[in-house]
Amino acid sequence: MQLVTIAIFAAAFTANVVQGRLQADGIECYIQDEHTVQVNPLYNNALGGIKLQVKDTYVPVAVSLLRQSGYPTVFDRVRDAGKAPHVIIQFLKFIAAAALLLGWLYLTDFKGKM
Repeated sequence: MQLVTIAIFAAAFTANVVQGRLQADGIECYIQDEHTVQVNPLYNNALGGIKLQVKDTYVPVAVSLLRQSGYPTVFDRVRDAGKAPHVIIQFLKFIAAAALLLGWLYLTDFKGKM
């Protein structure tokens, strides 16, 4: 049997609540990277969050229970591949490029008159 990640959490408390919910229904599950994130919360993004894992035979039942309880699963998430950056990020990149260009033009014009 193999462990499959079915949900990812930012907080260990939420992962433990969901683990308790699944264990109450007789589903054997484990939490990965919980202690590492609790020791240093800055590792949360680097590790990809706190992962709730179940054995591969329990995946359909566990995912169904999580969906009924209102928790998102990794199967519900939309993949970011090919997704364009957010409009605000594009605007900030444009402003930064424009500021660099205008600064360069100002300095070259200013130095030429000296």
